[in-house]
Amino acid sequence: MPGRRVHLKFDEYLREHHKICEDTRTDTVHDRMDKDILVHGHWSHRYVDYYHDIDGIRDWIKSWCYLGYQETLTDYVRVALGHIVLDEIWSRSEWEDEYDLIKRAYRSFIARGFDGRFFKE
Repeated sequence: MPGRRVHLKFDEYLREHHKICEDTRTDTVHDRMDKDILVHGHWSHRYVDYYHDIDGIRDWIKSWCYLGYQETLTDYVRVALGHIVLDEIWSRSEWEDEYDLIKRAYRSFIARGFDGRFFKE
């Protein structure tokens, strides 16, 4: 599982490609996505944690409606989806280095249409 630093680098890559806003803080999203690692373990938490699929992400972010603007909540959805994609690509071990990992994850993110996902209440 890639560490926090790699996830934050991927967020930066999303910013550079204008998929999330420059000023969106993403730490909270990654905190939530990794919250149950200690309970379920590194390998299985993404399969058993409800918040590691689109419905769980929507429910979690929906509980934040009163805290943010549409753009921020959309960014949170995209960051959570990016977190999942990066974890999946990392687990395949087909990447050469960290930059290759990020590029592969970004291509997968785009191919799945995650860059076009929006928060909808």
